[in-house]
Amino acid sequence: MCRRNCLLCLLWFTFSWGAMDKPKAAQRVADCSTVPSLFLSKAKRPTVSSPTTVCQDSLVQLNVRDFVKGSSFQWQRGGVDVSNANDSVLVIRGSQSGSYSCLLRSPLCPSPIVSASVIINANSKPLVSVAAGNPIGVPCKEGTVKLSSNSSGNGALKYQWYFENQPIQSATSNVFDAVETGVYYLKVVDAFDCANTSEALTVITYTPPKADLSTSRIGFCKGEKVTLKVTHGRTYLYQWLQNGQVISGSRDSISVNQPGTYSVKVTAPNSCTTESNQISVVQYDDPLVAIVASGNQICPGGTLLLTAQGKDLKAFDWKKEGQSIQNETKNTIKVTEAGNYTVAVRDTNRCFATSTAFKIEMVAKIIVVLGKISDFCGVNSSVVVLKGSPSGGEFSGNGVMKDTFNPQLAGYGEHTLSYTVKGSVDCMNGEAKQTVRISPPPQLDLGPDQRLLKGHSISVNAHLGVGYTYEWTPTKGVSDATHPAPTLSPAQSTTYRVKATGPSKCVAEDSIHIVVFTQLYIPDVFSPNQDGVNDTWEIKGLEDYPEAEVAIFNRWGETIFYNKGLYQAPFDGTINGKPLPIGIYTYLITTEPHSASYRGHLLLGR
Repeated sequence: MCRRNCLLCLLWFTFSWGAMDKPKAAQRVADCSTVPSLFLSKAKRPTVSSPTTVCQDSLVQLNVRDFVKGSSFQWQRGGVDVSNANDSVLVIRGSQSGSYSCLLRSPLCPSPIVSASVIINANSKPLVSVAAGNPIGVPCKEGTVKLSSNSSGNGALKYQWYFENQPIQSATSNVFDAVETGVYYLKVVDAFDCANTSEALTVITYTPPKADLSTSRIGFCKGEKVTLKVTHGRTYLYQWLQNGQVISGSRDSISVNQPGTYSVKVTAPNSCTTESNQISVVQYDDPLVAIVASGNQICPGGTLLLTAQGKDLKAFDWKKEGQSIQNETKNTIKVTEAGNYTVAVRDTNRCFATSTAFKIEMVAKIIVVLGKISDFCGVNSSVVVLKGSPSGGEFSGNGVMKDTFNPQLAGYGEHTLSYTVKGSVDCMNGEAKQTVRISPPPQLDLGPDQRLLKGHSISVNAHLGVGYTYEWTPTKGVSDATHPAPTLSPAQSTTYRVKATGPSKCVAEDSIHIVVFTQLYIPDVFSPNQDGVNDTWEIKGLEDYPEAEVAIFNRWGETIFYNKGLYQAPFDGTINGKPLPIGIYTYLITTEPHSASYRGHLLLGR
């Protein structure tokens, strides 16, 4: 006895030391004399208790409690092992009544322990039978068939009549007047909640069948169908119609994908037919949706608002590159990235559609450039075509007409010209400016024409200021053809022209005529006496004037000598070969046309 108690103490100590890893129920086992308890519950509901008297077709569950983990089990019925019943739970069908116990073998106990017994009693189901009387009433108008039941069972019975598998409201007695043709049965429940149903009974009355046609929606979207349902009857025959024409379909429901007016004829086994109400089914148009925005460009760090535009739109699913964007389910979206955006929508008719792709491109800040325009000298310059980039901008300023600049319209002075580009986003906006100067043309004056003794020089001044360049023509006889004030040394009469070009393309021109003359030696006396000395009136230097005119007049103003051109025959004191008398004569010498003349007196001696 002592050895047995020591063993039990050792086992109790070992069990207590490992109690933290054991089920709570096992911690209560103090020794091998403790008998495990059994708990009867609903099947698969181990915490809901069940009475020990059960219906034949019900399931209950026996549960072993207060056992050590690692124990093995063997269920027994009437002291005999139940085949394959080796778990802590045993499911029992109500028809398997008897006394049940469990033989438990614990790893802590040397001998098996038998639980207390639980006696389960089976309660038989009620006996249910139904019968139908003869139909009464007016055929295909109205009528009834009396249904009655002769049922028996334990205690007070409860009744529920069913029509086409649906409970009939307030039909809770053993008799019922059936109005509609169809399949009926009766469910009977006894005092122990044991239930049984009768066999199905097909009842044919004089009442025409019901034909209540209904649908969950009266329209369908493209690619969808609408289901129409009419009053169900297992004994009914159905004939469906679309727009009054028979279509296929013989059941109590039909799915259609064509618009039209639908109805159905329902025929009962009593040969009575009822045509249902009509339902018009329409096909909804697909929703139209478009993405609208202020533009299709976005700046780095900027946003662009996209709006789904359409009629009766209800649900939205925004996508980028075909992938849904999380939490974007409103009709607008603010985007910050380039890409192809679409929106899938559902309208109030529950139809779906997807917009065409809306492409957004990322653009960099533009650099606006206005083509350089040179300054103008005077207002008579040609109209200048303005150039700006990027294209699409607008020119403005004095003298600007569309894309041209007219100096005459602008007038003298400094003018600011602008080229402005406006885009849909800030980084596509910009402006470029430049100042154009229109100066009055300079006035160049070389002074009056000059006479210059052959072999001499003359200085002229064409200076107009800083920034001007000069070009003299002809260059012969010019000390520096690019100087504003050169020295002119012509060998013969010459017209010099100077062209001065300023910083604003101002051009001024002027000319000066330099008459180069040779000093003439004009004798004032000569003696044509044939002595070989001063026999002719010779004018030195006249040979340099090929167009010279020489005329000599007597005291009465009559011309006694005239020569034009080269002085080939000097005056010899005769006229028509006859000697002129001694005396004083007057001469007029013109060296060049429109030039100065020489006048004087000539003494003719002998």
